[in-house]
Amino acid sequence: MRLTLLPAALFLFVAPAFGRTNLTGDIVNGYPVITSLDLNDTPANAITRYYFLAGEAQGTILYHVPVFVARGTEASLDTGRKLSLSSAVHGDELNGIRVVQKVFDMLEEYVSAGSFNGTVIGIPTLNINGIMHNQRNFYSSSENGFLTNLNRVFPGENPDDPEAGASLPEGYAYRIWTHLWGNTSNVDVAVDLHTLSTGSNGPMWAYADYRLPYVARLAQLAQPDIIKIDPGEPGSIETTWVENSIPAITLELGPPVSWSQPLIQRGQDFVFRLLADLKMIPSNTTIEPDLSNTYVANTRTDVISTKAGFAEALVEVLDDVTEGQEIVRVYNSWGDVVESVRSPSDARVLQVKTDPAVEQGAVVVVLVYNSTQT
Repeated sequence: MRLTLLPAALFLFVAPAFGRTNLTGDIVNGYPVITSLDLNDTPANAITRYYFLAGEAQGTILYHVPVFVARGTEASLDTGRKLSLSSAVHGDELNGIRVVQKVFDMLEEYVSAGSFNGTVIGIPTLNINGIMHNQRNFYSSSENGFLTNLNRVFPGENPDDPEAGASLPEGYAYRIWTHLWGNTSNVDVAVDLHTLSTGSNGPMWAYADYRLPYVARLAQLAQPDIIKIDPGEPGSIETTWVENSIPAITLELGPPVSWSQPLIQRGQDFVFRLLADLKMIPSNTTIEPDLSNTYVANTRTDVISTKAGFAEALVEVLDDVTEGQEIVRVYNSWGDVVESVRSPSDARVLQVKTDPAVEQGAVVVVLVYNSTQT
């Protein structure tokens, strides 16, 4: 492995060479800074921590993204699978952070014993900008402040190509996709961990594009409350993987801006079922997902309020509702009912708005159900 001892900022303008890990020579909080990752350079039978240099903000503030790499035996780069676990692409969605941390803590036992077959790349805090601002989006200072949904710009735009005209978040996404994930060369299965956004509550559920092999199995291994069979969102991490023939799901882990220990545990348990299913850790049994409490849906409906005011939900997450049932009541400032919101169909409640203050057009409840129409 060659150490390139140049100032870290210089690497923001020079595309790293493929096929090796580029170290800037900088150390942050005791860990080396890299601008690209080659798994051949990471130590076998070890968990290594890096900071990945993903971008530069105004005033030359550098964005260092924490990265775990768990590698098995020397042979496991060829014999084992390569899993990506990413979390917090939205800065207010925090349960997945603890899942990634706990998974790598538990992986130490397998890795140090030489019984781990494969590689896991873990990014606990992908959108450090959003986390810093305690909100969903990526804030950039252009035009006196601009908010970007980082989960709609993957695989990004090359910031080192003047003709691409990449924005800061687009360049940030490009570096992660191309130089950390290796444009799929470092990953062959992926899980992107989320929660609801601020102001909403929901269960554990998976978005899964069943058109790609193994995606259905991946979602079932999570044993979520709901599986939403879904074609994906252009620019999202999950869909970008799937479009590149990498099985992936988005796994939502309940409410935002908090750590729910039961949901964190369920997320952790899922990852170890997945590792066993991929034969990355020893297992004497065939993994059979328990789907007895999982509702599988193919249609989502966002139910909105047509009036501004204060919304009172009359249903809870995972309730079953019938067509025409009153599910939300909207009041004005005097406490007068200005709208009775009713369910448009028989369905199950996926999300409920917890912030009562609503404006016209606000989504107050999200429903899922099975439609026979395709």
